[in-house]
Amino acid sequence: MTDDAWANFIASIDPVTLERERMRVHGNLEHERPGSRQDHEMRHAHEWLKQERIRDAIDDDMAGEIYRLQLADADRNIHNHMTEHDRKLEASIAAYRARKAA
Repeated sequence: MTDDAWANFIASIDPVTLERERMRVHGNLEHERPGSRQDHEMRHAHEWLKQERIRDAIDDDMAGEIYRLQLADADRNIHNHMTEHDRKLEASIAAYRARKAA
């Protein structure tokens, strides 16, 4: 804002109207007081939202843990069902990798 624009804006403000707007009261303020029904409902909604966020975080963690357990179980099943031929094949692949790495 330029200096002229700012000066015009300030000049257009009526201090009495501004103070009246700043100090106005909209009816009964009892609903804003601690312990009022509206205050209680707002606090309850806030707590519910916080708990929902915690539940969502736990659900995400649990889903990840379940997936990790499923993978571990699948690895165990594969290992338990490996034949002697499969073990020899894996050993020869490991030996080939070791020779290539050296």
